[in-house]
Amino acid sequence: MTPSASESRLPRVLLIDDDAVSREVMAMVLEMRGFVVEAAEGGAEALGRIDSGADGSAAEVILMDTQMPGLSGLELIQALRACSKARLIAISGSEVSEAIRQATDGFLLKPFEAEGLVALLEPGPREPEKAKADGVPAVDLIDAAVFGKLKAMMPAAAVEELYSAVASDMKTRLVALEAAMDSGSAIEVHKIAHAIKGGCAMVGLSGAAGAASRLETSDRRGTWRKELLQLNGALIMLQSILYDRLLK
Repeated sequence: MTPSASESRLPRVLLIDDDAVSREVMAMVLEMRGFVVEAAEGGAEALGRIDSGADGSAAEVILMDTQMPGLSGLELIQALRACSKARLIAISGSEVSEAIRQATDGFLLKPFEAEGLVALLEPGPREPEKAKADGVPAVDLIDAAVFGKLKAMMPAAAVEELYSAVASDMKTRLVALEAAMDSGSAIEVHKIAHAIKGGCAMVGLSGAAGAASRLETSDRRGTWRKELLQLNGALIMLQSILYDRLLK
């Protein structure tokens, strides 16, 4: 889609993240604010897009997850610097090394609010927008401020699509999480919990994000089932209100 004159000042964005839900959420938020976004699920794909000009124009900002399979971290940063003049913003679910901070032009720690992401990319000073909390679900599930900001950024149908995508992803990942717990694989539990945390936090599922965050770092197997129960409860609540109450 060709951007309008008011949108043309916004930088083109290349988003690199191996987690599908995180990519979808970030891309949707940015596109609804007028950014042109191309997405890649890994470092090698991103470099291929840059080399081939697959995005139709050079990206002016690159958002890259620093913890991905394959080409990642400092190695990916160096490769991107060699072929692109774009601003390079690192994003991660945990603190990064000083070397990565020094090698990039900015850093966002997941979970971050959608408005913070937009504010970092938009040129020039912006007055912070007042969160619109109208229509927040009447259950203690979704953070009112985050929900309000999402409703202020995009049409109701897009908000519904966003939460539906998160619910669908949670359903799949929770099956895998339970299997990882059954096998006793702490590494796999931490990996899956990290992915769940990112998607939930981005849309304001604070309780679920908190449970996933605890699982991400916990080796206390005796507490895993309690956190899994909370995550399953959050999913059931989200599914029950998604079509009946979320947007009313």
